[in-house]
Amino acid sequence: MRKANVIWLIILIVFLAGCAFGNKHAYHNVDANIVAAGTTKVAVATYDQRNYVKNGDKQPDFVGLQRGGFGNPFDITTMSGNALAQDFTEAVCRSLASKGFHTTPVIVNYSETSYTVQADLKKAGANRLILLTLNEWKSDTYTNTALIYNVNLEVFDENGNTIAQNSITGRDDLGGSFMNPPAHAKKVIPVAFKEKIENLLNYKDISEALE
Repeated sequence: MRKANVIWLIILIVFLAGCAFGNKHAYHNVDANIVAAGTTKVAVATYDQRNYVKNGDKQPDFVGLQRGGFGNPFDITTMSGNALAQDFTEAVCRSLASKGFHTTPVIVNYSETSYTVQADLKKAGANRLILLTLNEWKSDTYTNTALIYNVNLEVFDENGNTIAQNSITGRDDLGGSFMNPPAHAKKVIPVAFKEKIENLLNYKDISEALE
């Protein structure tokens, strides 16, 4: 390898390592386009059940990995500073409110049992209860960005009886950038998040359960 190429490679690795540290992604200001419309009272909670959060390896605001020049991973967190579950809940509430629904965010902890989470939802006194369970959600960026997700959404009536359910799972390639992967990831992740919220809420059974 020529000396000039070696120098360029070293510069690139140093640049990528510097860009990999301290990144944050915006989830808190996303508005999804929801098909359903109405004035129903809806309570929303997001239950973070990602294994690495439950075992303490990652904090609740963890949303992904940005890899440095040698592929070494650095944590990405929410831009809001809130737990990812809270950003999920607020995004769903805001999106539903824009279609006329009266929404109440219910903040629950990953350490709670599923029984207490449902009890917390019922205390909100809403006609419809939405519970999102995050079994997996993280991005992984080196030069390309991948989004790995497994999210379940359930709609209950005021008594906690299941009315409708929808799940999404997968690993999506969101493209990349050779020169500035972190900037690309910051751009595409909020768009992908918006699409996933729409995929969950615009499922026919979910829409009908809310209206």
